[in-house]
Amino acid sequence: MTSAENDNRPKPICIAEVMTAHGIRGLVKLRCHLEDPQELSAYNPLKTQDGKEWQVTLKNRVKTDWVAEIKGIDDRTAAEKLRGLKFYITRDDLPAPADNEFYYEDLIGCRAITTQGLTAGVVIGVDNFGAGDLIEIQPPGGQSYYLPIAEPFVQKIDAIARLITVEPHEEFMNE
Repeated sequence: MTSAENDNRPKPICIAEVMTAHGIRGLVKLRCHLEDPQELSAYNPLKTQDGKEWQVTLKNRVKTDWVAEIKGIDDRTAAEKLRGLKFYITRDDLPAPADNEFYYEDLIGCRAITTQGLTAGVVIGVDNFGAGDLIEIQPPGGQSYYLPIAEPFVQKIDAIARLITVEPHEEFMNE
């Protein structure tokens, strides 16, 4: 497969990862990245980056994580070996967003313009470092910068037109 063909494959999206073993019967503590963790079962069997499939069942919530059962894992030793294992889906596996909704992944590559109509740059990433969701904008010249995905910073997102209207603030921009 050529690198060009490789680039056209759907990018995997991590929806959950094993944090640690839980108890002695092979259960794991799982961190789920879905908005509604109960939807995890709809994606079973879950796949790892190497293509291996796993049947995962959520049991109960533990703070921000979940206790989960993974079919075929029956003791703590086997569960410990799964620490750090990540489960993936592709964008095609996700339901289509409703009107006026979008997936953050869809914002990457969107043009960003200011409220005055000037080019602000291109969105090159969406991150959350703990204080809220941010878009990373690469201006035509200079270093990229982050803006919170909230008013007054992000005024409008038109995912269909692939255009984001922003009000850049000096405190977020790198000089």
